[in-house]
Order: sequence, then C-alpha cells, then structure tokens
Amino acid sequence: MKGSRQTGQVQYPDFPLDEYHRRVERARGEMELQQVDAVLLSQQENVRYFAGLFEVGWVVKAYFFCVLLPRRDEQPPVLFVPEGDHTYHVRQSWIEDVRTWRFPTGFYTSDAVGQDLVNQVVASVRESGLERGKLAVEVGAHFRPGLSYEVMKALQAALPDVQWVDCASVLWPVRCIKSALEIDRLRKACEMSCHGVRAGFEALEVGRSERDIANVMAKAMFDRGASEIRFLSLYAGPERAMWADSIPRQEQMLRQGSSLQFDGGAVYEGYFCDFKRMAWMGEPDDASRRFYHLARESLEAAIRTAGPGVPAAEVYHASQDALREAGYGGFCDWCLEAGWSSIGHNVGLDIHEMPGISAENHDPLQPGMVIALEPFISHSGVTPFWNAQAKYGLEDMVLVTQDGCEVLTKPEWIGRELWVA
Repeated sequence: MKGSRQTGQVQYPDFPLDEYHRRVERARGEMELQQVDAVLLSQQENVRYFAGLFEVGWVVKAYFFCVLLPRRDEQPPVLFVPEGDHTYHVRQSWIEDVRTWRFPTGFYTSDAVGQDLVNQVVASVRESGLERGKLAVEVGAHFRPGLSYEVMKALQAALPDVQWVDCASVLWPVRCIKSALEIDRLRKACEMSCHGVRAGFEALEVGRSERDIANVMAKAMFDRGASEIRFLSLYAGPERAMWADSIPRQEQMLRQGSSLQFDGGAVYEGYFCDFKRMAWMGEPDDASRRFYHLARESLEAAIRTAGPGVPAAEVYHASQDALREAGYGGFCDWCLEAGWSSIGHNVGLDIHEMPGISAENHDPLQPGMVIALEPFISHSGVTPFWNAQAKYGLEDMVLVTQDGCEVLTKPEWIGRELWVA
C-alpha cells in the first residue's frame, strides 16, 4: 500500500538530512552520465547508504527492504518495508514515501515469493513512468540483491520492457568518495582496531590459543566503542602461516617460534577498519625478519606514492618496485601474470569497495577516498605464493587528502615494526 510520512519525523537518523540529499544528488548525476533512469537497491549497505535504514532484521533473509531512486529530481525516492513492526524502523529513514508490503501466509517461515512486494515495486515503477526505462540493480561482481531470486524473476517478468543493468557504474563513484562524517567514523574504527590489536599483542604468551588472543583484541575494541566486529582473522605459524583470512581457533596454540598474523578490525557505526600486523613468539630467524622488513618497505613505498591525481596503478607499481629492487622481480612478474595484480581497495560500509589499487586501474585517486594498502611477499619469493612456508604483509588504512595522504591506522597506536613477544 502507498504511504507517506511528514517531514521532520526522523527520530533515529544515521546521518543528518543534508548528507542524504548530497548522496542522492551525486547518484542522480551519475545516472545522468550513464543514462540510467532509476536504481532499485536492496543490499543492506546500499539501503543504509541512501535511506538511512540500519536497525532492521537483515539477519532474517525473508525480510526484504528496498529503495527505488529515480533519476529525475521531481520524482522522490520510495522505500519499501514489510508491514507490521517494521514500520517502526522507518523512523530511522528520511524518505517520506514509505510503502509497506504484506507477508505471505506463514510470515517469514513461508516459501512464497512475496507477491505483494512485487506488486508494490511494479506499481511504483509505473507511477514514475519507468516501465520502459533503464533500471540499475545489484547484479555485478561486488553487489548482491537483498531480494530473493524468485522476487527478482517476478519483477523482471512483470516489467518485460525494462532494461535491467548493473548499478556499479552509478554507485561506486558516489560511495568511494567519503564525506567528512564518514571519514570521522572510519577514523574511530581505525583507532579502536589499532588499540585492540596492541592489547592482543601485549597478551601474547606461549600456550595461549589464537582465539584467546582474538578475544582480548575484540574486548579492547568493544571497550573503546566498536559497534560490531565482522572480520577478525588471526592465525599462527608455522602450520597456519599461509592460512589467510582464517578464523581464530581455540585448538591452535602459540609456541616459541610461532609467527602470528592479524587481519581485519572493528566496525564503527557501519564503517570498517581493515589493516594487518604481524608478531613473533621469540626472536625470528634472520630470513624471516628480512622478508618482514621487505614487506614493510613495499607498503611504505605505496603510502609515499598515494595522493590526489595519482593513478592507482602507480601506487601498485611503487610497492612492486621495492620488491624488484631487492631482487624479487620474478615474484612480481608471476603475480602480474597470474592475476594477483592488486595491493589494495577502498573501504567504507563494505570492507572491500571499488576502486581497487591494481596494475589495471589507471584512474586517479581522489580526495575523500579511504584506501587499504596491503602488498605482500612470500618467503624467499616462492611462487605460487601459497606453496611458500610463509607470507609477509602489513596493511594500513590511508585517507587521500587535497595535498597528499593521511595514515588512519596511526603508528603511534601500533607501529609497523615487527612485534616480538
């Protein structure tokens, strides 16, 4: 059913109203460039970004929330939410045209398609005169619709003359440039994460498990104000020295001579921190220390190069030149040939956002981008690198400014030197 709210009833805003107005204006500018007539968004992060809806039942996959944002200024966005108690949550959103849809019989335990939602969206598309338009949805490599496959099929069947395209070319140019308010959240996420990892490293002790240390880190992050933690990878060598992105295990104990690698961080009010640090249980051997320092030099070369107007590929090559100068050009060449040609990514509401910092991306960095830089080197430069006995890498979050860049994972919170316990 069609509904509306009067302006001024937003009780729990995620951001001020003018923040959303700027986002919508920028998105409409990108739609104009791409000749897209509207975007239909249902992925959690995109609905939050444009509608401000954040405290809803995303964990229940049958709760579908979506936003229709037409290109034309005179056509306001429409927010679709399930009826019932979810109408309470729309008080978070600035969008005035809120339309509720009825659950099928059986509520969220039903296998029914959710035809009333389909009907509501189709009616809104037709009201906007877009039934023969170009509609962008989340179907590319980096987005996933929050709607079921059946609902998407039903929408396409009910709107046979719509041209359906991917929304990436519209959304990423908007989301990749962070506002001052977004940057503030990213700063806080970085501070919480750095102090959390430091607390974990200070607690390192032979006989403790990976999970013990991860819990120390997580508690310190939450104590400093973290909203949630969605990615905290911690793994100890030598057995798991190459198990990147692994879940900390209670069964994996720290031993003398173990290396320890951390990746991830806290989320603050929706915004991620993503950085890496390494530690060692006792003094590492000379070769391990050498490759650690080489990884650090590669990262610092990338940071020195990053800045406004600098092509992303130039940042990539700066990191690789540090490895080549040390005699590991073969490793760099193999990575390029094998497609491992990226050393970083944007960060925001998603931990990995576009654009990537890769050899193929020649677009210039822009002020307001917050990027994670994470080059690496395998032990002895072994390729394929997953066959090496270890991999070495550090990662920092960097804000591109008007005249350079600023490291958000500040060395005074936890430095880049190898932590030896």
